[in-house]
Amino acid sequence: MRRKTYSHKLFFVLGTATVMALSCCTDNDYDFNEVDTAIGIGGDELEIPSISTELIPLRDVLELEDNGSVVEDSVTHDYVFRQEGADVSPVNPSIDKIIVSKQALNKNDVELKFNSAAAASIRTTSELTADGWLQAFTYEGMQPEEVIDLNTAEIQSKIDLTIDFNDVKSIINTFDFIEISLPAFMTLSNVECGNQQFEQQGSKLIFNNVPTQQNLKITTQVTELNFKESDDTYGTLKLEGGKIKMDGQVYIKAAASDLNTTAGVPESKKISSIMEMDDFTVEAATGKFNPDISLNDLGDINVNGIPDFLQGGNVRVDLYNPQIKLTMGSNMSVPGKLDGTIKAVKDGKEIASVYIPDIPIDANKTSTICICRREEGVDKDHFDHVIVNEGLSKLIETIPDNITFSAVASADTTKDYRFELGHEYEIIPAYTIDAPIAFSENANIEYRETLDGWSSDIEDFDLSDDAYINFDANIKSCVPAYLTVTAQPIDVKGNELSKDEITIDVTGSVMASKDGKTEVASPVNIKISQKKRGALKKLDGVVFVVAGAANDSNGAVTGITLNAEKHTLKVEQIKIKLVGKLIANL
Repeated sequence: MRRKTYSHKLFFVLGTATVMALSCCTDNDYDFNEVDTAIGIGGDELEIPSISTELIPLRDVLELEDNGSVVEDSVTHDYVFRQEGADVSPVNPSIDKIIVSKQALNKNDVELKFNSAAAASIRTTSELTADGWLQAFTYEGMQPEEVIDLNTAEIQSKIDLTIDFNDVKSIINTFDFIEISLPAFMTLSNVECGNQQFEQQGSKLIFNNVPTQQNLKITTQVTELNFKESDDTYGTLKLEGGKIKMDGQVYIKAAASDLNTTAGVPESKKISSIMEMDDFTVEAATGKFNPDISLNDLGDINVNGIPDFLQGGNVRVDLYNPQIKLTMGSNMSVPGKLDGTIKAVKDGKEIASVYIPDIPIDANKTSTICICRREEGVDKDHFDHVIVNEGLSKLIETIPDNITFSAVASADTTKDYRFELGHEYEIIPAYTIDAPIAFSENANIEYRETLDGWSSDIEDFDLSDDAYINFDANIKSCVPAYLTVTAQPIDVKGNELSKDEITIDVTGSVMASKDGKTEVASPVNIKISQKKRGALKKLDGVVFVVAGAANDSNGAVTGITLNAEKHTLKVEQIKIKLVGKLIANL
């Protein structure tokens, strides 16, 4: 940054001295070609009257690049490192539907037995009873690797069961009751039995006063399988060897006392059945699931337009509370987490890496997550989750060229959730780095200001060997940083002049405003000395290097964001003094 802000003020003393000298020459007939034009001006010292500047807002000092990564917030006017991650395509976790297919279906005719003893204790007359299994079935399906465990499976499978009375209707007019039991792990819905009245108790159907003149037809839907329902009596349902295995029986109990025994005691009468049962398609389930969540890359950030004061070998951008604001949208009913790794790359090399585990992916919502260095100052009402990671500032201590955010995502497999199989869910991440330029203890920035264009003002002047130019000023600062100044003399090409020719000594530093509001005054002195005769003619300007630090022997000033409007400098009582003799070649 090159300016001529004070060049003419600084050398006003030189012009004043010249005018004073020339004003004494009033003889128009005087021939200057006949005299030595090199004269000495001044005695012990010459001084410009004290001057001051207006309030200088930090905006006029710390200039930003257009469309850069460091911006002035449009509302607060704070300086903020702000950059959005690149767009990332959504991922679509899913688990295939599970088909549980019929392996075997066997039927059995249940024999009726005459039971007078039982009739005496249970009913008032002799009766025929049936007790046994009518149908047995075996089903099997592959267990997807994403399915860790199952509690229940939601299905739609139709069962048609016909109880055939043809063999018994000649001796039985009506059954007192019939109980049809299916395995308890089956949930039956929409049971239809024609006009026959029944009572349903879970997977058991109870019929009273069942006539035998027509067969009993039962139609039902199996809508759920319960893997946690223990039913060793009528079957088993389990996960075993990477498969879903289901074995079951349809069981009947029946009794009839309304008998036609005119032909004597019946022998070998049986109840038969016919059953059709579809394959089971698991549409949804509850249990533990681990679908593949391919959120490997959350998007890169290309850092650009970094202002000069945040660059350079001496700069350390140790920020008080940088933040990553992450938005995670998920319509999946299973929550999950991200284990993230954020890397900073400069000149093709990794310069910093921060590991952030257990970033939550909430179920069925769009959640907001703040990853920060400190909880202090974070408005928790605006975030669903706040994650503290003390190493976050390392990513931009040296401003990188590129920031990458990689992750390994996984679902929560510790609890039971409902999951729709065959359905593509959607998870969409997005993030922004939002790092207020507020210093932590080890921060150091560096601002360079070049005041040049002096050569044309001083090419006809020189200093005597013992002379120097002295600048005194009182600097009032509302900036929450300690400022120290060094200076380098430069020639017209911008090259630094040798210390054997010209030296610039700066005494004093600018104290920090502890609260960023209260002005603190600090005296500063700058002395320009010519070490070799004629060196002043080479001087075209001065490069001032202003280092801003959060810490010095007076204690650290941290956590106050630099503000373009509120933080100001004012230079008062500027005194520019020439000490010694000025040689003018007129």
